[in-house]
Formats: sequence, C-alpha cells, structure tokens
Amino acid sequence: MNDNWQRKLIWSSLGGAAAVVPAIIVSGTSALWSVAAQAQQAAERLVIEEVVVTSRRREESLQDVPVSITAFSADSIERNMFKGIEGYFSRTPNVSFISSGSRDRKELSIRGVTNQLDTTEALVRASTFAFYLDDVNVVSATANPGVMDLERIEVLRGPQGTYFGRNAVGGAVNISTVKPEHDFFAQISGELGRYGTRDIEGVVNMPLIDDVLAVRANYKHYESDGHIKNINPIGGGNDSEYEYGRISLRYTPTDRLTVDLMATTSDEVVGMREGVPSGVMSVFAASLFGNVADPDGVGFYPDNRNRVNFDRPQQVGSKWELYTGKFEYDFDAFSLVGITGYIESDTFLQGDIDGSSQDFVYEDKPISRESISQEFRLQSAGNERLDWTVGVIYSRDEGEIFQQTFAGAGGLFGLPEDFQITSTVGENESTSAAVFGELTWHLNDRLDLVLGGRYTRDEVEVSQYNLSSGVINGFVEDKADFTDFSPKVSVTYALGESMDLFATVSKGFKAGGVQLGADFEESDFDPEELWNYELGFKSQLMDNRLRLNGSLFYLEWDDLQASFAVAETNDEGVIVFNSGIQNAASASNLGGELEVSAVLTENFVVNFSAGYVDAEFDDFTNAFIDGELYDLSGQAMPNAPEWTFSGDAEYRFTFAERYDSFVRLEWFHRDEILPDLVSLVRQDEGFPFRVPSYDHFNLRAGVETDRFSVTAYVENLFDEEYYTNAYQKAFLGGLHVQPSYQTWGVRITMRTL
Repeated sequence: MNDNWQRKLIWSSLGGAAAVVPAIIVSGTSALWSVAAQAQQAAERLVIEEVVVTSRRREESLQDVPVSITAFSADSIERNMFKGIEGYFSRTPNVSFISSGSRDRKELSIRGVTNQLDTTEALVRASTFAFYLDDVNVVSATANPGVMDLERIEVLRGPQGTYFGRNAVGGAVNISTVKPEHDFFAQISGELGRYGTRDIEGVVNMPLIDDVLAVRANYKHYESDGHIKNINPIGGGNDSEYEYGRISLRYTPTDRLTVDLMATTSDEVVGMREGVPSGVMSVFAASLFGNVADPDGVGFYPDNRNRVNFDRPQQVGSKWELYTGKFEYDFDAFSLVGITGYIESDTFLQGDIDGSSQDFVYEDKPISRESISQEFRLQSAGNERLDWTVGVIYSRDEGEIFQQTFAGAGGLFGLPEDFQITSTVGENESTSAAVFGELTWHLNDRLDLVLGGRYTRDEVEVSQYNLSSGVINGFVEDKADFTDFSPKVSVTYALGESMDLFATVSKGFKAGGVQLGADFEESDFDPEELWNYELGFKSQLMDNRLRLNGSLFYLEWDDLQASFAVAETNDEGVIVFNSGIQNAASASNLGGELEVSAVLTENFVVNFSAGYVDAEFDDFTNAFIDGELYDLSGQAMPNAPEWTFSGDAEYRFTFAERYDSFVRLEWFHRDEILPDLVSLVRQDEGFPFRVPSYDHFNLRAGVETDRFSVTAYVENLFDEEYYTNAYQKAFLGGLHVQPSYQTWGVRITMRTL
C-alpha cells in the first residue's frame, strides 16, 4: 500500500480527534476539582476498573497485595495496543528497556537493577529479572513473546524470590494468557501501517464437551519492510517477519479438578540491528584506522536516521517452542497445584559484523537452549486467619553455542577470504532445586504479617574449546555449585476502608556460574545478592474514582555480575576477541514510585505514573573495559534513568448516535541514560555515549460495537528526533545509535457475540 495513501487515511481519521484533545484535557482538569462534590450527589457512581493479579500465585485484587506492581488487564492491553515488551515497560515507573535486535536481544532495568550480562551467549537465565508465562519461567534470554490474547500483564518491582525464584533480583514479569471457555468465540484482526507493516491475528474458542472440555487457538503473522534501508545491493535491509501460534486446552471433569495444557511456538527474523552510524569509533577501531570515521556513503546521525551500508546480509533471529501443563485440585481447605514446562529455543546472528561497506569480518553464531521445569505447591483456600503457600521446584537448563568469525574479502591484515579467525564451541548446563513458602498472618482486622522465603541450590557446568588462527587450543570443562536462602518479611496496616500501608524487607539472589576465557583460565563468578527495604501505600479514594499507589525503596546490591569484552592483536597480527564476566563490588539504589488512576467524568479517564531512582556503583575499582582497568566507584549505573514518567487520557463518546467512540492520548518520558560500561568511561565525550532524555506521544482514535472495532493511530505523534540506545557494532564499525521514527496505521477487528 502506498505510504502517501496510508498517511492520508490515518490523518483524516485522527484529524478531528487531535483538534478536540486540548479541549478535553482542559475540561477534564476542571472536572478533577469538582469530583469530590459530584461524587456525593451522583445517582450512578463511577469506579475504577478492579485489576486482579496472581503475583502470590492466587487471584487477589491489586490493591490487596503488599507489592509494588503495575498491572494491565485485557482491556488495558487492547486500549494501549501493546505489541511487545517495550510497550508495557514504557508505561511502568522506574523501568527502562533498550534493544538492539530481535525479541531476545534486550537490556532491562528495574529500579536501576540492570542486567549487565550479554544474554546472547549460551548462558541461560542470565538476567536480573524473572519472566513467567502462565506460571512457567520462559528463560529470560528467550523471553518477549508476542502480546496476543492475554488476560493480564504484571510488572513487579523489587526482589521476588519467594514465588519467582532465582534471578528475580530486580523484579519479575508475570503474564497470563486467556484460557479456553465453554462458549464459542471467534475474532480476527488486521492492521496496515507505515513501512509496509502488515499484521493479522486470529482467535477461535470452542467448547468440545459441554462444561468439561474446551479449546482455544491463536495465530499471529506480522511483517514489515523496516524503517532502516541498506543502500548496498549486496546486503539485506531492516525488514522483519514474526509468526506466533498458540493452542490451549482446558479440562474440568469435576468442580474440584482443572487441567490446562498449552503449546506455543514463535519464529522471528530481523534483517539487521535497528541502528545507524554515529561517526564515533570504538577504542580498538580507532587504534587500527584512526579516530576519523568514514561516512561510507550514508553519513552519520542525526543527518542520517535511516540508512546503512552493509556489504553482507545480516540476520538476527529466534525460534522457540513452549509446552506447559498445569493441574489444580481443590481439597476445600487447600489446593494442590502442579506445573510442568518445557522450552526449546534457537537464536542466531549471521552476516556482516564490522558495520561497514568494507568486507572485513563476518560471523555465524547459532545458539540453542533447552529448559525443563517441574513445580508442585500446596496453598490454603484463603480468607482464614492464616493463609499459606508451600512448594518445591526443579529445573534444568542447557545451552550450546557455536560461534565462528571469518575474514571477508577486504583483506584485513592480509588474511584470505573465509579464513576462520576465531571459533568457540561451548556448552552450559545448570540445574536448580528449591523449596519455598509464604505465611500471611491476619493479626486483626487491620494488621497483617507476611513471612516468606526460598532455599535454592544451583549446579552449573561448562565445557568449551576455542580455535584461533586455525589452531585448536584444547578442551576444558569446569563446574560449580551455589546455595542461597532468600527471606522476605512484610507488614501491612489498613488505615481504613480506603488505604493500606506496607513495609517490606526482602532479598534477591542471582546464581553464580563458571566461565572459560580464551586463554582457558578457569574462573567462577560469584552470585549476586540484593537487599530491598521498602515502604509503600495503596489507596482507593473518592468513592473508588481515584486510585493512588506509591512506594519508597532503598536497595543494597553486592557482587554485581558485569560483562567485559576486549579486542587485541596478538603477536602474529591476528585479532583476538576476549570476553567474560566479572563481579563488581557493590552498588546502592534509592528511589520511589507514584501511580495515579482517576475517573474524572463518566466519559473521561486519566492515568499517570512517575518513577525516580538514584543508582550508582559504591565500589567498582576493577572494571575491565577496552583492555584497561577503571575505577567506576561513584558512577551511575548503566541504563538507569533518574526519572521516568508516563500518562494517558481517554475520552469516550457516542458517534452518529450508535457507535461507541474514543480518543486516546498517551505520553511517556525517559531521562538520560548511559547504556553500558563503555559509556561510563567515555561519558565526558557526550554523543553518543550519553543517550539524551526524550518524550514520546501516541494518539489513537476509534469506533467500536459488540461485533467490530476500527482504530487509527499515530505513534511518535510529533515525529520527535531522538535515539534510544547506543551500542558498539562489533569491534570495527564503531558505535551505532538506534533512532526514533514515526509510524501510523489502521487496525480493524471483527468478532462474534
């Protein structure tokens, strides 16, 4: 579809809506001051939508859980048109997300607790947050499934070790899909957007045996021509294709037993990382070619926001399959729950890695992972003086990597084309067993005491051999084991019907591991430990028309695991790449969050959130960056913006006396960040190491009935020019930045009653 035609369609749909938004906001602001008086007089009282969460493995109201949670219901997910992880993270206070490739190439920060590791390696569960889909840990390095037919998304801030286990140091993401129901339902959605975006989704729900057996199937196909173009006819572009399927079965033979089975598959290929040249060389590239970058026919950001010149096709992709089974049997006083999960995933990166039109170096890097987990838990029926949960879990993760780096036709250092510069074959296996439990003691009508904890034992085994300059350096293997107990204590006090206060002390644990460097010096790296001290409140005021939640926290973080990488030229004049993991000494984070939801009138709803964090290394005297040691003590943590804000305003009205209609304005802000450790060292140079703050606006408008809906949207409404990340394009191409872009489209949905 022609871009100009699409643009006219979208803007004609949104033009009238955009014109009335300022008036809506002004009238809504005035309405806020009169809400208290109107609430007492209104015959029909409006209330904020109740959100049900399962962060403690049982269904509870968001307002009753003494945990800092941002939760999105199915309706909220649909209104926001979330398409991936970046959508709901941008709406969560004190969360920062940066990406430089396909869905599994992500760096997440929650309250300044940042994943410092390269998750593209064979290491599994290497992140600082847990990612659960229907109660199964989907392994953070393969997480970020498509957002489709979801019942709920929960983002939990702070350590969540009791229920989510190891590596939930900074927090957890808990996603629940819509389960099969005993009524027929079908829905299909189609979307056309800028850059040749085509997206189709379908859902079918069918009862097979009345009130006993039902099935639900989902399918999604997304493709886009991409917003970055490769001017080199030899190389590939920024096009992407994503396919996702899920089938679920629910079996309820009696009122006591529920069995859920699910199979999920996804396949994604992205043409290249979504960055353009900055003109700033890496330290190693500058030592070889000088510190003046070559425009390479495309120029540098900001003059160039959408062009690259790669001499080889480059693809970053991932495939994964997830199979889960869950049963729950109700014994009246308590329930027995069993959960089984199995995951297979394959990711790959292949093609040009020097980041230029010169055919210097290319790479082939397939990574495969396999994970299996089994959990059993007993939990009380609830609503007793003592509510409790106890459980055990076992998991095994395996990963394999085969990374090869080759010389291209450019004759780097006189090497012949296709000469194998380096090759790494590595295997990683880890097993984990844990027992966990939590007890909630309702001391009286106002005061609750929560005691919880998890004891974990991990075993890690690594084997590897390296080949450099055509010479096999040998075979080495090593293993290590670690144990941890992560406790939690929380007290909740109800000030009345409308407000609860809570105080929490909890510990987070991230497993240690084993690494084998290029010189095969065996080296264990220690576990990370984090203590969280938190005060918070949750309230629903003004006859449940105003929800106000907030928290203050202080984190103490020890033995941080941080990646390092260096490229050197050996005595034979051949490039040798070396990387590993080191333990930084300590860090501390201090901050707070505020979330507000308000029903201003029958038709006007607003949401707002704010997050603040001051996160820095307390003691990091041995940071190994670009082959040198640095003292980063007192420096800010990478990917930890000081302030994050988000908000939305939605106005609903009747169009043509028959169609429910809406106009929705969204906004989020992220402060300046330093994306990685290299940026900390070179931050005084400014661009591109200091990624500036930015504001992003979206506008949506649509009409809907029980059977269909049409929504038009513009994302990055004002076409603001900024970049969200700066990363090193291997060692030869310097740094690339990930620029903003504007997109727009129309989405049509049809459904059965």
